[in-house]
Amino acid sequence: MKTILICEDELDAQKFLKEILLENDYDVFTAKDGEESIRMTKKIKPDLILLDIRMPKMDGLEVAKEIRKFNTDVKIVFLTAFESAELSKEAAKYDIVDYLVKPISSKNIIKVIEQALK
Repeated sequence: MKTILICEDELDAQKFLKEILLENDYDVFTAKDGEESIRMTKKIKPDLILLDIRMPKMDGLEVAKEIRKFNTDVKIVFLTAFESAELSKEAAKYDIVDYLVKPISSKNIIKVIEQALK
């Protein structure tokens, strides 16, 4: 079973993502801010991280930068409500799998995750 860490400060979005992933037989953990995201990544060693770009304490870009210092293999998919070319370019520096703009359909989330974990 593949392990996924959801790093999302909006509880409704976190719950939505968790339900979808549990229905598709993933082992799911959550984090509500950047610092917790890093701690959880070290603790559970997920196969994939769904990482919100805008979060308290540390944003997703800072989190990805820190995670890449100790884990170069984990797949990262950025989530954001704010699409911009500049943000997309910055996110690409962290060897991400994809960049999804909210709201995201459950079908699209699973498709991206399945492709990333192949």
